[in-house]
Amino acid sequence: METLDYEESIDDFKRRIFDLNTMLDIGKTLNASLSLEDVLDIIILTCSGHFHSSDAIILLYSEKDNMPHFICDTEEEAMSIECSDPLINFINDNQRVLEKEDLKNIPGCKKVYDRFNRMEVELIVPLSYKGRINGILCLKQKEEEFGSVYTEDEKQYVGIIAGFGSVAIENARLYEIATIDLKTKLYNHGFFQNRLIEEIERSERYKTDLTLLMIDLDHFKNVNDTYGHMVGDNVLIKVADTIKHQIRAFDVPARFGGEEFTVILPETSSDDTLIVAERLRKSIEKLSFPISDGNKKVSDYFNITVSIGFARYIHSASMTDDILIDNADRAMYHAKEHGRNQVVFYDNIKEIKAS
Repeated sequence: METLDYEESIDDFKRRIFDLNTMLDIGKTLNASLSLEDVLDIIILTCSGHFHSSDAIILLYSEKDNMPHFICDTEEEAMSIECSDPLINFINDNQRVLEKEDLKNIPGCKKVYDRFNRMEVELIVPLSYKGRINGILCLKQKEEEFGSVYTEDEKQYVGIIAGFGSVAIENARLYEIATIDLKTKLYNHGFFQNRLIEEIERSERYKTDLTLLMIDLDHFKNVNDTYGHMVGDNVLIKVADTIKHQIRAFDVPARFGGEEFTVILPETSSDDTLIVAERLRKSIEKLSFPISDGNKKVSDYFNITVSIGFARYIHSASMTDDILIDNADRAMYHAKEHGRNQVVFYDNIKEIKAS
């Protein structure tokens, strides 16, 4: 009997070592990513794969519209909890893994409990960074074949993952602040410059095509002067959003400055770039922006156009990132000086000047 107990203890010890090593591997994977979207995906996939959760959601801390709250806004789920909610106050004071049924004992949490009950949430796990809650991980019911409740060991390991996850979320947010333009959510100028150098090096190494778009809003100063800067900001945001939705996942859109945008197009020929640029130009031209009267009612709409110039990287020792930017910029200004709302290829300007 003692031998059997000893063997069971050894097996249990080995299993715990394996689980802890797995947690460490997951932690390394989380903190190797600087993409917030990827970090959230890894956390949710871990809940599914390691804890057999049927699904999970993550509510992230947000101060949008000066309203501090925790929000999840995906195609599958939408939920928001204000920071003044009793649940948030309880989590801040205790910072431990909660079961859904624990909410029954927290005054003022009936509304949240009912919502979690409808969503089949079973565990509520705070994501805490330096004592501050930056997210809430909510695990739904376990898959039927793995039991109906989460074990104490699983709760402990979920807490470990939450610790790694909160650090990874904060790192990803700091990276976004350093690389993303806050207004348009495109990459900022500094990131663009570094990335263009990387893409040129890659293009040179593998002898692949590389092109660069420069996009400038036509008569944008008139928009600000006529309708105000808040309307102008909305124009920039909608144009940026259109650019993001009209290009590929590995293309690199950035706000170059003011009302000027740029897109790096790796492995893209000049002919294909022209197609992309025309598609962008037409999509932006179709956007409409409301004009409000004195009573804040929409009285009319206005449209905006863009001038686009693009240039290709030429495999040559004398071709630099600055030259490629300058060529695309020259093409864009040629488009503006010759009627606006058009796409111009830099090589065609050279041919015109040469003839």
